[in-house]
Amino acid sequence: MPIKTNAGFTLIEILIALVILSIALTAIIKATAENINHTAYLQQKIIAMWVATQIINETRAGLLILPNQPDELEKNIIMLGQRWDYHAYLKKTANLHIKEIEVDVFPEHKKEKLIHLMGYLYAQSGG
Repeated sequence: MPIKTNAGFTLIEILIALVILSIALTAIIKATAENINHTAYLQQKIIAMWVATQIINETRAGLLILPNQPDELEKNIIMLGQRWDYHAYLKKTANLHIKEIEVDVFPEHKKEKLIHLMGYLYAQSGG
């Protein structure tokens, strides 16, 4: 009498393998989605940093006049096809010839600032 051997997988074994595979794929998809969100956030932070750097450089070049603290300049600018709001002002330092430039950058119509950048401006007259 010949011996019968089952050379295939049972239905239960296939279902267990599919459950394990689906759990692994779900974890990979979740990690990829989080990575995409973090990348988009970092892209926004970099653009906001460029906006703040541009405001500081325009102030140093004399193209933009900023008020002294407590007043601040509130404007918006387009950078890389996106509109950004910014608040900027000059602040006195211990050295009468140096003023601190402070810039806060926000996505348009949002109150949460993405970046706060400081720079310094050498002013011939103290005041």
